[in-house]
Amino acid sequence: MITRKMTPTIQVAVAELKHGWRGVPVVLKVDKSKVERGLGGDGYWIRTATDGKSITISSIGDAGLLYGVFQLLRMQQTGASMNRLDIKESPSYKIRILNHWDNLDRTIERGYAGRSLWNWDELPATLSPRYEAYARANASIGVNGTVLNNVNASPEVLSAAYLQKVQALANVFRPYALKVYLSINFSSPAELGGLSTSDPLDKNVRKWWIDKVNEIYKLIPDFGGF
Repeated sequence: MITRKMTPTIQVAVAELKHGWRGVPVVLKVDKSKVERGLGGDGYWIRTATDGKSITISSIGDAGLLYGVFQLLRMQQTGASMNRLDIKESPSYKIRILNHWDNLDRTIERGYAGRSLWNWDELPATLSPRYEAYARANASIGVNGTVLNNVNASPEVLSAAYLQKVQALANVFRPYALKVYLSINFSSPAELGGLSTSDPLDKNVRKWWIDKVNEIYKLIPDFGGF
């Protein structure tokens, strides 16, 4: 049971409960009361009803509900007692990010475990089920951001074609409260945009970056940043 309109993130939380929960009924509650406000949008409060016949997970944000569901499932799987639960959790850091050093040719700088997860040649048309599994795994431990590419970035990642690919990944990740970030190349205005310089003091360079950022946010409204 939930106490507000179903959102994609709450739908994920409900699906996780249906798949894995084997206990008393669980109430998911978006609540803006004092306790929940103090925990923030990624925090949650898990508590057992006084009669022991239900468990409530409350948060002011959808992400907090999802994280609370994963915590409850984790406790069940590790054999923790479900009696008289009264758990309040709030992350110490607002941004909890996983940083990939993946190149667009799927090699990984200092990578020793195979090729990149992102199959850029197939995106955006083909979405591997591994992308959603990746987002789910991150959400299960509270990671809420991912940098898709190597810090030694190719300017090509900011091209229109690649931004469509990034958008496709962002759409998969969004229900799991996982934002995408990109590493960028300082010389992109010259190498990608055809300008004579990439000097940030140059007005044309500044305009190029402003236009590029606007282009990204039109495609990915919740883009994390550079």
